[in-house]
Amino acid sequence: MLPSFVFFISAAGAVLTAAPPPPDAAPFVVALDAGHGGSNLGAVGADGLLEKDVTLALARRLGARLERAPEVRVVLCRERDVLVPIRARSRCAADARADLFVSLHANATPAAVTPGSQSGFELYVLPPEDVEDDANLAALGAPGARGVWASHLVRASAARAAAAARAIDRRLREALGAGRARGIRQSGAALDVLRGTHAPAVLVEVGFLDSPVDRPVVASPDGQERVAQALATAILDYRAAATR
Repeated sequence: MLPSFVFFISAAGAVLTAAPPPPDAAPFVVALDAGHGGSNLGAVGADGLLEKDVTLALARRLGARLERAPEVRVVLCRERDVLVPIRARSRCAADARADLFVSLHANATPAAVTPGSQSGFELYVLPPEDVEDDANLAALGAPGARGVWASHLVRASAARAAAAARAIDRRLREALGAGRARGIRQSGAALDVLRGTHAPAVLVEVGFLDSPVDRPVVASPDGQERVAQALATAILDYRAAATR
């Protein structure tokens, strides 16, 4: 049975959804960001397949799977086909006090490269310079010891993000094949969405929309379920390790 969601509006006016936590429990909160939306189409496949549609479908499937796990609460930072500003996405995670933020995306081969020649999934976490920038901003936002502690939490979240990325990479390798893995990276994608979340944050590129290898996975319900299952298992792996 699909989870029952409640709705609220962010400060930026974006429609967000969250399922209520189980009674008498401290839930593990996962903020899921379906990349792009509205007039921001994202990557476009050769047949008109849109990244914004793939990511929303995948976020819904992943959210439904995670909600079946005990003591997990899911926040969808984009619940429908609307344009959500980057800062609203990171605030979505911060406002929900998320324990993990996952931004879902799909690739397309760059214009200067032969169409359909690239395939595979890859993951991104913030580079050290961005982590330090966020840590310094956190320190400036609170006086004395509180600022020191806030900056420590930012750096600790970056270490946990790397652990979450490794868990996701491992499960996607199992589900899609190790030959499809393009690695965990800290540059080469627009990573602003990972900043200011106050949580470990990972961006996942699930595949290339124009790839004859990846398209059957990212575009089909069965393929999306495979990816959602792998992501859900990885997130629960991470939760288990983080709460020991």
